[in-house]
Amino acid sequence: MKSSFPRLEIFTMVCLFCSSLYCLPTLATNKPSQMSYAAVVNDTILYVGGSGPGNYSRIQDAIDNATNGDTVFVFHGLYEETIHIGTSIRLTGEDKNTTIIDAKEEGTVVGISAHDTVFQGFTVQHAKNDIHSAGVVIDAISNVVITQNIIRDNGWFGISAQSSGTSQVTIDSNIICNNSYGLCLRQLSKVAIIANTIYDNLEGLYIIGLATSKIQNNTVVNKGLGVHMENCYDLILLGNDIDNNANGIYVYNSSEIIIEANTIAWNRWYGLWLKDTTFSIINKNSVLGNIDVGIFLESSFDTKITNNTILDNDNGIYLKDSAGNIIQNNDLRNYKMNGCFVAHTVVTRRNIWKLNYWERARILPYPIFGYIKLEKITLSWMNVDWTPLRNPPRSTNIQYLTNDGTIRYVGGNGPNNYSSIQAAIDDAQQNDTIYVFNGTYYETVIINKPLRLTAEEKTTTILEGNGTRDIITICADYVTVNNFTIYNGHFNILINHSSYTIITGNIIGSGLHGVSVQNGCDLLTISKNSFQDNVYGIRIFFSTDVTISYNSLQSFKINAFYYGTSITHGRHHWYQNYWDKPRYLPCVIPGKIRIDNFSFFWINVDWFPLTNPL
Repeated sequence: MKSSFPRLEIFTMVCLFCSSLYCLPTLATNKPSQMSYAAVVNDTILYVGGSGPGNYSRIQDAIDNATNGDTVFVFHGLYEETIHIGTSIRLTGEDKNTTIIDAKEEGTVVGISAHDTVFQGFTVQHAKNDIHSAGVVIDAISNVVITQNIIRDNGWFGISAQSSGTSQVTIDSNIICNNSYGLCLRQLSKVAIIANTIYDNLEGLYIIGLATSKIQNNTVVNKGLGVHMENCYDLILLGNDIDNNANGIYVYNSSEIIIEANTIAWNRWYGLWLKDTTFSIINKNSVLGNIDVGIFLESSFDTKITNNTILDNDNGIYLKDSAGNIIQNNDLRNYKMNGCFVAHTVVTRRNIWKLNYWERARILPYPIFGYIKLEKITLSWMNVDWTPLRNPPRSTNIQYLTNDGTIRYVGGNGPNNYSSIQAAIDDAQQNDTIYVFNGTYYETVIINKPLRLTAEEKTTTILEGNGTRDIITICADYVTVNNFTIYNGHFNILINHSSYTIITGNIIGSGLHGVSVQNGCDLLTISKNSFQDNVYGIRIFFSTDVTISYNSLQSFKINAFYYGTSITHGRHHWYQNYWDKPRYLPCVIPGKIRIDNFSFFWINVDWFPLTNPL
């Protein structure tokens, strides 16, 4: 029955839905969500069940008679059917504990193939136990919300979204239990998995090819792996409780993953394992009581492990064939070893250990022991934390950008877009993103606050310096610049008094200096850039621990050099760059150190230069 006098009834429906927010079982301790949903909704409501004179008896019949923007409201009861949502509607159950859709193992319980759909307030159970069926299946669509449901006992998958092109999916405040896989997501983008309780599945979250997404404030307690992530990019795991799984979090072949402020505890093997993963951040986590190892990096590079509390694991941090990682400001108190490493080559970049707390106050440098295992011999080796802490660190010393800030647009045809990059930066707050549409921009850009400056397409989003001016000047910490063409400047990029800044994925050319780093910069990353036809490619003055990796450097005079007034100013990390031509032997990067009246030459080495540009 369709109704056109819905004001009182809509109010009643909203009250019923809100009251269902508190009907969680004891295990559902997930944090409350603050999500809001934008969907096309009109005033028409179709009713299923209940005692209304024209109400539908089957959910699918009501869906088939709905039009875009309608609400289908289902009164409590058992509905033994499989349903398919092919229209943009809001499908709402009266009470998720008592409004039950049961497929009787005949197929997928709920299939969704319409954009702008909300599904909320049901128990979804007994899908067919095969790989093609699930409690909820989401097709290649966008703007879908799955919220406030109980999704249980569904054979293979609780929620499945495996169609390429699916985006803007929100999975919020659900209980997902007793499935083989709680969630299985493949090739999706812009997904928010927020405040769910995912427990007693064989695997909790199984995620492949996810990009630009967030997993936040979930409780994950499962029989096997808590979170499996593979081939993912630009993901944030924030504020989750991942405990009492067989294994906590496994990340494979991924990049730019932020794992922050999670509790990863009492898992029966490892807490967090990164394999073949790069340019990631592990920050402010509590890694507690995991059997074997708290944090394990295998064949992983350029990852920052900072501000974590790592207590009561068998082993704290274990690095295997991993290099260029920064381990800083952590509190390490574990049963066997707090830190250790193993490698299979003598020639590799070292990892940086600094300012960690090692069980108790340390006055002398703290050694981190490891092994180099060659084909016929095993060598004992050692890294050193030269500046260990005397007290457990404060967790607020290091902070990183997330994608939580406001996006400010420059160029394009949006009604409120900025015409100037600098104007957008001036209005931005810390953690904002400045997104620049294609075009050529003739301006000087000064970045004096932590933010992310990113372009639509690097070959067609151009910052031009007219041969005389500095194009981008960075004088703040935690800045990211990526995906531009930056050329024909004096300093194409000048970085001054900055830490934790990232320059990645740009074309930097035709300037006097491609990138100049100077005056006390620390722990910068310059990666995956193409330096073309600059007089000098990369210049580093009076700075420490800069990582330069996977760049292509083709300059007129010098591709890279550095200068300093202490030994630490000669400590930089070069890895797998392309140096003008194919190189099959290590490439030497020259520098000079001046101490008082004495100057002497210094060298860094890129031990594994590339034979072809990236």
